[in-house]
Amino acid sequence: MSNHLSVYVVTEFEADGEKRKSYTRVGKVFPHAKGEGFNIQITEGIAVSGNLVAFPPKTKDEVSNFFDE
Repeated sequence: MSNHLSVYVVTEFEADGEKRKSYTRVGKVFPHAKGEGFNIQITEGIAVSGNLVAFPPKTKDEVSNFFDE
């Protein structure tokens, strides 16, 4: 099992009159080595603002199915 969570920025939009969300992976979250807290590693070159969410890492098939829901 992985020791990190994948971090996504969430963008809300409307398509065909339906509210939808788009998730873009922007980094990882790791438990802090000295106990409480977390380290957040944002992928180099990405500007991030807005809502961020963290999920356990998924395989490519799981990611495809998750975002199609």
